[in-house]
Amino acid sequence: MRWFLTRESIRFQYRLGAAGFAVITAFLFGSAGALAANFVEGFDSNQTLQPGLVVAIDKTSSKTVEAAPSSDTTRIYGVVIDPSDAPITVGDQGQKTFVATSGQYSVLVSSENGAIKSGDYLSLSATDGIAAKADTRQDYVVGRALEDFDGKSKVLTTTSSGISIGKIAVSVNPAKNPLLSDDIAIPKPLRRVGEAVAGKSVTAIRLYAALVVFLITLVVAASLLWVGVRSGMVAIGRNPLSRHSIVKGLVQVLAIDMLIFIIGVFGVYLLLRV
Repeated sequence: MRWFLTRESIRFQYRLGAAGFAVITAFLFGSAGALAANFVEGFDSNQTLQPGLVVAIDKTSSKTVEAAPSSDTTRIYGVVIDPSDAPITVGDQGQKTFVATSGQYSVLVSSENGAIKSGDYLSLSATDGIAAKADTRQDYVVGRALEDFDGKSKVLTTTSSGISIGKIAVSVNPAKNPLLSDDIAIPKPLRRVGEAVAGKSVTAIRLYAALVVFLITLVVAASLLWVGVRSGMVAIGRNPLSRHSIVKGLVQVLAIDMLIFIIGVFGVYLLLRV
């Protein structure tokens, strides 16, 4: 009898360790992705690029950026920001243009495509580097507006044709335009859930990565619970006198199972939110 309980205990500990390792690995991958999203990279530029300008990588140099061309929204890379607004900046000495590809920052916008409401997707206007309300004509967006812009308030300048240019807070997240009628990369229910959690547009890669982490967490937690309950019931059946210690062990398993699930969900939250 002692030999049987010892063998079951060893098997259970092995399974518990394997399950914990799987969840921790998934969590670390999620945390790494979230941490990477906080970095703001330094670039060179051949022109003066003011904070708030939407930029693209120069075709001749991967270390140089330029105002994103209005004729090609697929080249949208990020937004120029003041380095003092970034939590972490990386770059070579002498680089003076810092570009954010994720996060909440001020972006130069135009009233060209109509008034902007909080929550609207933003792409490029007819002016290079200046964002405007997105429609089904643009392939990519720079992010989602967090403030309104009606062309009457928060105006920095007005063009000769009467178009207002201003600056508003935007959740920067360059991605495929969700307004495209042929956008089938992400099922609509899954996209809605991701955006509800993140509070912003979520790329397909980030959303599917979060889904994988969640499914791994769910499977590991369920497997751990099943193994723990099954092993405990078998042990009680073979040795009823050990019921108290086995029940105590099951409570500990449930606590560990809940902790693993919480860690996995937190990893999913980081992937989508940060």
